[in-house]
Amino acid sequence: MTEQLPPYSTLPQPEPPQVRYTLPEKFNIGRFSTRHLVHPCQLKAHLQLLAAFSHLKRRVVASESIIAGLESDSEKRWVWFVNLAVERFERWCLTIRQSDMVEQRLPPIDVTMVWHAYLLNPSWYAEDTARISKLKPLVHFTDYFPNLLANPDLLTTDAPQHDRVSAWERLTKLPYDPFASAAYLKYKSIECPYCHRIILSPFLQPNGKGYAQSKFSIRCKCAQPITKELLGLYKFAKNIVEPTAPDTYLAGTLHTPHSTYDTARGDTIKKRILSSYISKKKKDKAMDPARQILENVQYDAACMRTVLNKHLKPRLHVLFCCNEYFSQSMDRLNKIMGAYTDDRVFSLDLVGAVLRQASFVKKMVDLRWTEPGYFANQLDTAALQHCVARYHAFLNIIAESPASFFVPTLDIDLGWHTHQLMASRYQNDCLSFVGRYVDHDDKVEEGQLATSFDLTCRAWNDRYHVPYMHCGCPLPGDTIGQKLRRLLSFKANSNIFLLPPKSDARAATHPSDHNAVFALQNMSTSMRRRENRTRKAEMRRLRAERDGRGVKRDGNVDHGIAFLYPVPTFYNYPGGCVVAAGAVVNGGSGCAVVSLVVLRE
Repeated sequence: MTEQLPPYSTLPQPEPPQVRYTLPEKFNIGRFSTRHLVHPCQLKAHLQLLAAFSHLKRRVVASESIIAGLESDSEKRWVWFVNLAVERFERWCLTIRQSDMVEQRLPPIDVTMVWHAYLLNPSWYAEDTARISKLKPLVHFTDYFPNLLANPDLLTTDAPQHDRVSAWERLTKLPYDPFASAAYLKYKSIECPYCHRIILSPFLQPNGKGYAQSKFSIRCKCAQPITKELLGLYKFAKNIVEPTAPDTYLAGTLHTPHSTYDTARGDTIKKRILSSYISKKKKDKAMDPARQILENVQYDAACMRTVLNKHLKPRLHVLFCCNEYFSQSMDRLNKIMGAYTDDRVFSLDLVGAVLRQASFVKKMVDLRWTEPGYFANQLDTAALQHCVARYHAFLNIIAESPASFFVPTLDIDLGWHTHQLMASRYQNDCLSFVGRYVDHDDKVEEGQLATSFDLTCRAWNDRYHVPYMHCGCPLPGDTIGQKLRRLLSFKANSNIFLLPPKSDARAATHPSDHNAVFALQNMSTSMRRRENRTRKAEMRRLRAERDGRGVKRDGNVDHGIAFLYPVPTFYNYPGGCVVAAGAVVNGGSGCAVVSLVVLRE
């Protein structure tokens, strides 16, 4: 009798090829060679931070009882909560000191979320922390950020040390827990631009005119109406007459691609504004100088822009004709004026910045990269090693093409964002290796974003001879590391920029379009461009079918066109992610945008 074969499960199975991916010790960026500017372990820490932000948002969205009047609208509830987080962040910034021990003064997670969004607007962050004396101590904390990425639990912990909680509550006069603070923080203190009286404005009003709402308006006891626009104009007027450095300089006038603190440029702009009639007309020695300026422009921001544009446009054109950071003279003025949209100390609308970054957080969550243990073993970490390699390659093409706009993919954007969190290091690395400061602009019109992404694909293919993006969704089953192990080749000199086309990592090579701007005031042009892109993509597909070949999903074919989804009407200025390497796209300020909707991939 023939002996039966043993069960199939007992037969020895061939081991899959043990391919290991090791990052090179150095990367080339432009004419220089450098060790890693970011590391996979720092990307992991950043993902842990994003997971904490996502968890916080889910709690807010699910907490219908957190605030009366917003029980049924989760998006409005989130925007209101972000407004409170920005208020708490401002209080924290104004209480920290250069001599503080960082770990004892670290903020709660909602404030960390605002700080994170601020850091991801690196040009504004660098200028503000140098230009505004009240924000200078923040540099001490950002210089500590590499240590925080080495121990992210310090920022995400649910059980902070007693000394940290005590210091927060003593100095900010607010509960440490953001949800306890939300029940306590009802009003925002503002100064009336007419009579300088301090008044309390509710964050929420039944009529939609609270400080955290889009129709904010309040009437002072002097009977004058106050809006965000007027508060921003008042901040601008006070900045014009400020005599003491560094606060004397205007926002958007010091930081350039080649200089982090160009005081000569700042002085020139300030003098030309002071020479305009807004500061000379109707001199009343008894009146506060800032209020005098407001009187001269009739407390009207549009009037201020008209006067400054007429007076400064020819002169600024001469001043900046060799400065590649600005594209048109109107954009230069808009960049300055766009920094004065409210009464907060910052030059950036931090509520809008947090809302924009929430889109990127969601994409990382959707990729599952924020899940605890997702990159726990060395094999899975190979995907993050690819992120690091591709980010350095991205910086290299920026260094080689100084007049271009480049759009990162999601994996590259993760590396880029992580680098920006180390603000001082990022600034020095840009100037040392790229040769200029690389800004991060996330307010880009949809058509410009799509065109720039296509150009990035072509530049990448031309430089590295591999696709920039691998379309397709990941299949269920194996872990990302197991797929990489099977799919990576045995080439001894494999290209470090080639991401396997069939792995969980390929979804991360889609464009990082958080979020593209679709301007309703220019809807016909935007729709016409979108229709043209759709038509061209269809023509390429039909031509490929006619020739008997598949559509190659790379830089030669249009990527998926974004689609619209509703956005709350609270002054949300979304945008697409792009390198501001040669000019400002659409002015870069968002101040002229009347109505926007977000575009998501």
